[in-house]
Amino acid sequence: MSKITDEILNKYIDGELDTFELKNVQAELEKDNSALARLQALRSVDNSLRQIEVDETSANFTDKVMNAIALTKSVVKPKISYFFISIISIFSAGVLAVLITAFRSAQSEKNSTTLAPYVDRLKEFLDKNLNSLHGIFANSNVILIISVLSLILLISVYFTVEAHKNFTKKLNSISH
Repeated sequence: MSKITDEILNKYIDGELDTFELKNVQAELEKDNSALARLQALRSVDNSLRQIEVDETSANFTDKVMNAIALTKSVVKPKISYFFISIISIFSAGVLAVLITAFRSAQSEKNSTTLAPYVDRLKEFLDKNLNSLHGIFANSNVILIISVLSLILLISVYFTVEAHKNFTKKLNSISH
């Protein structure tokens, strides 16, 4: 044995070494004064630990502690995720813009007399209030870009919701 570790010395003190290991450790201790000094220090610690008095706990100690924990346990209120709300709002606005653009494009292709009266009222509202939006979305390239961005946004919202669910599950499993 070239190096005696503290673990081996503790096993030596506790009498857990077999005959072969015991002879090797004793031979090494005769040669190595530093190992002998560590052995004496570990024996001193072992003796000190054995002299410590152990107080016995009452039979219902665990029940008392668990009751105290149960009484002080507070309910954790979930915090509102403003990031999540803002992502959903942006996504909703994008979807609404795409739907309005698609509606106006379909509307310009059809004859307005074939549309139902409530659609005509919606058309009037959109004509009055959303002319600037129509100018932006009139270009087919813009519609394509918005559609791709909406798809990306939809996918990112899905993964955000899934990550939030997984985080909530992990948090609940840790707290219970």
